[in-house]
Amino acid sequence: MAPSQGWTDFLAPGEKLLWQGRPAPGVRLGDFLTARLPFGLIFTAFAVFWIMATSAMTQNASMGFEFFPLFGIPFVLLGLHQVIGAPLWDAYERTHSWYAMSDQAAFIATELFGRRALKRIPLADMNALELEDGVEGTVWFKRETQLHTSTTRTKNGLPRHRTYTSQTRIGFKRIADARQVYGLIARQLSRQSQTAS
Repeated sequence: MAPSQGWTDFLAPGEKLLWQGRPAPGVRLGDFLTARLPFGLIFTAFAVFWIMATSAMTQNASMGFEFFPLFGIPFVLLGLHQVIGAPLWDAYERTHSWYAMSDQAAFIATELFGRRALKRIPLADMNALELEDGVEGTVWFKRETQLHTSTTRTKNGLPRHRTYTSQTRIGFKRIADARQVYGLIARQLSRQSQTAS
């Protein structure tokens, strides 16, 4: 595929564009049927039940407690985000994304709410090449681990720090030629490792 002028502006001297494409737009039923669904449904149902139960208990309560059930609303929204919001956001993000692969790096360009961003992932940073095969397959090539720390207070008022990790996968989502792109990246990674050794 001939390089488009838009991508050549971001290539380093001597770098060659090997592939460019766009993810499939839209939402499929399978986008909702993920591991998030049971958690989101349980979380939402529990939050709605909590709001209803506390509403019934606070009807005759003293002044100030009538707003207590409203504290459940953020939890309802969080559950609905897991069930509906996340798949819709992913579809919106894909609709406004462009992909490219060179002999040195992968590129993911997005334009969300008028803001443009370009992510360049060098071959050396690709640590998890995976193919989700299908008519519209996904090629994952990087797994990022984020470390999060939260601080709460104990009953004595002392700070308690908790640390947890989350993982994010980066790749070309829902592309028509996923097998071809997977093979292309695998060959580039193989060449790079042969050159390094």
